[in-house]
Amino acid sequence: MRPACVEVDLAAIRGNIRAIRAVTGPGPAIAAIVKAGAYGHGAVEVARAALEAGAALLCVAIPDEGIELREAGLQAPILVLGPPNAQEIADALAHDLMPSIGEPQHAAMVAEAACRQGRQARVHVKLDTGMGRHGARPEVAHALAQMLATLPEIEVAGVFSHFAEAADPEWTRHQVEQFIAMSAEFGGGRHGGPIRHLCNSVGLLRLPEARFEMVRPGAILYGFNPGYDPALTPEGLRPVMTLRCAVSAVKAIEAGQPVGYGMTWHAPRDSRIAVLSLGYADGYPRALSGNADVLIGGRRCPLVGRVSMDAITVDVTEAGAVAIGDEAVLIGRQGNEQITIEEIAERAGTIGQEIVCRLSPRLPRVYLGRSDD
Repeated sequence: MRPACVEVDLAAIRGNIRAIRAVTGPGPAIAAIVKAGAYGHGAVEVARAALEAGAALLCVAIPDEGIELREAGLQAPILVLGPPNAQEIADALAHDLMPSIGEPQHAAMVAEAACRQGRQARVHVKLDTGMGRHGARPEVAHALAQMLATLPEIEVAGVFSHFAEAADPEWTRHQVEQFIAMSAEFGGGRHGGPIRHLCNSVGLLRLPEARFEMVRPGAILYGFNPGYDPALTPEGLRPVMTLRCAVSAVKAIEAGQPVGYGMTWHAPRDSRIAVLSLGYADGYPRALSGNADVLIGGRRCPLVGRVSMDAITVDVTEAGAVAIGDEAVLIGRQGNEQITIEEIAERAGTIGQEIVCRLSPRLPRVYLGRSDD
């Protein structure tokens, strides 16, 4: 195994589901967002852990992600959040995935594929209440509802939308009002009607009135903050991911000597540099060049020079004895120090979701806390 790996704590996934449930109460079901390889954590393992803790449904972005879960033996309902297309819809239905429909053309496409397979397709209707991406706008929703009512090949199992900015109270209130009115066109809100879901991580924490019959936690399932007031953090929520790498070399350099491509850093004094064998090819952002810390020996050590494709360099002059094989933590906790996903995202000028999703498959995923361990 490589000296660098992503460690995933499945016990933390289960604990985070329980922490979310403590916030929402027993009413709304929980749909675990496991798209993009469960935000880089590993979809199959995370999905299993989430279901074990009580998640009722899994959400993916594209059919291939849902098919991966089916081929791993997962039988839970799986919703494909992205729009259907003619090349994928037959496979999606054959694997009992629920497509999202936001246009009359989507409905026709799904009905035709379901008819060919001699089945009824269960779908969720996607509404655009103010995000401006996929989904039926108000002027389309009425016609779509009328069309779906004439298609016996399709059962509308759910109706959903997505917040553009759940921390913006005025626009969010507008979206909630739009959603209530538009979802009623499809029977949402009626007893026995399609389930409604609108809240993402921030929404389910801030807006209890918008939880409806189901919520869709993404970032908080993985234990990081996508932009809510930290005071809203559910009790017991904890990070799931640790990014580790063993030190592959330690070298002494003289004052004034450059390190890395472009010679962007010169040692201000006689120094010791630790080399770690991972870089931007592993998804560690190049934007962190000279702009991040790494934990070695329980203390913060500055990353110096540029992040290259397969290596980074860390100034360990003040870190005491550091040797080849010592553990370095780039995301996670070591001793009393911690480097969070939020910190890395802020330093890289992006969001936590991008940081974790871009961690390369060439970093082995190591799973801790399986229920059968």
